[in-house]
Amino acid sequence: MKTFSYGTLAAGRYSALQPVDSLIVAEPAAFPQSPGALDWLLGGALGELEQSEQAFQLSVFAPEDATNLPVMVFLPGGAFVSGAGAVRWYDATHFAQQQNCVVVVVNYRIGLLAHGGEVGAGNLVPRDLLHALQWVQTHIATLGGNPADVSLVGQSAGAFWAFVMAQLPAARGLFQRVALMSLTYQPPLDQDAAAQRQSIIDLALAGKSAALVPIAELLAAQGEVARAWAGRGLGLMPSIDENVPADLFDVDAAMTRLHVEQILLTHTKDEAQAFIGQAPEMAFTEGAVAGFMGAHFEDPEASGEKLRQELPGSTPKTRMARAMTLHQIELYATEFADAAVAAGKNVSTVRFDVESLLSNAGAAHCFELPFLFGNRQQWSDAPMLAGLSQSIFDAAAAELGAVLGGFVRTGVPVTAAGEMIPAFSPQSASLQVISEDGTDLREPERDLVARRSAPARA
Repeated sequence: MKTFSYGTLAAGRYSALQPVDSLIVAEPAAFPQSPGALDWLLGGALGELEQSEQAFQLSVFAPEDATNLPVMVFLPGGAFVSGAGAVRWYDATHFAQQQNCVVVVVNYRIGLLAHGGEVGAGNLVPRDLLHALQWVQTHIATLGGNPADVSLVGQSAGAFWAFVMAQLPAARGLFQRVALMSLTYQPPLDQDAAAQRQSIIDLALAGKSAALVPIAELLAAQGEVARAWAGRGLGLMPSIDENVPADLFDVDAAMTRLHVEQILLTHTKDEAQAFIGQAPEMAFTEGAVAGFMGAHFEDPEASGEKLRQELPGSTPKTRMARAMTLHQIELYATEFADAAVAAGKNVSTVRFDVESLLSNAGAAHCFELPFLFGNRQQWSDAPMLAGLSQSIFDAAAAELGAVLGGFVRTGVPVTAAGEMIPAFSPQSASLQVISEDGTDLREPERDLVARRSAPARA
């Protein structure tokens, strides 16, 4: 593995990124951030990295003597405020060797550093990622990859940005296919929502410029935003601009902009457990569940009854987690896949059902990552893997690695046995499920219908 710089800030915190035109080796670093909200699952590996506002880096993994191999560019997640491609979690040495490809893991700006001086003033990440993808086009052949055979893969917040890039005209031709892991239905902030966040930041900074204050003050200000939105969703996230359209998540509109033909959608069975798993049971009442169903599902009474039948004897917290997972991720994946098929795209869907032994985790958001990279040793301090049998890990890792590896090599995911996974079809059981018992095809959930709001205004 080698880490390289793909850009540098020449003038200041929010200045235009200057591309690095040569192979400049860098010491792995992360953009400034506070401890992550999912450390209870993932562990504290992010804290091992030096933090820098100049952490525009890519980590490259390739088999020995690699030549003209397919390339996977991976965008990690972190709820838009944490995370780094340089963290040991994303050591792709094993994946690159097993799947015979070159892997590039990208750092991109997070938190208030990712906004153009204030929330609502434009997102800087799409331009950062264009520089990273152009760096790949220029240099990846030297490092064993084929610049004409690139797959863009994102997980969580990284999936949001991969989704943006797959619709961005300026990114056309920089990658040939896209995989979206745990793509979460989170339309960008409109003008009013951005202004609400910015008012909290202005108060926290006491009138000082975000471009000039010490980074510790900037992190403290974004922490105030997180506290203000606790229990209501994300505080800081991308806002509408020329690169992030208001109707980004409208599946029909997205299909008119999508400039790739091959798509892979993956998610875990219990995504929302990552976000509410540690909350006390008493924080979730029958009324709270009913309120969520009423706001987010068509026919909320029938939907609520369906969840009670699906989860007999369950607590309100368990049903809330399932409802959140369905609305935000699982049902949206099916809506997306239906629209993609109608638009003539080739799309596959996969769900990861293997469960953690950690209390209140299940198959939580991010739990699939060690299996994807097959690098359990790099997650040795992750509570979510404690006690899991090595045989279960190895079998599930082989299946999930094959899914993504096949997609990166040919655009068609495969099983560990090398069998092609059928493309998604609304008329057949075509959701590939990976569990402790192996893999099988199932029907996606269609009895529950999510309520989607009209796109916000800019």
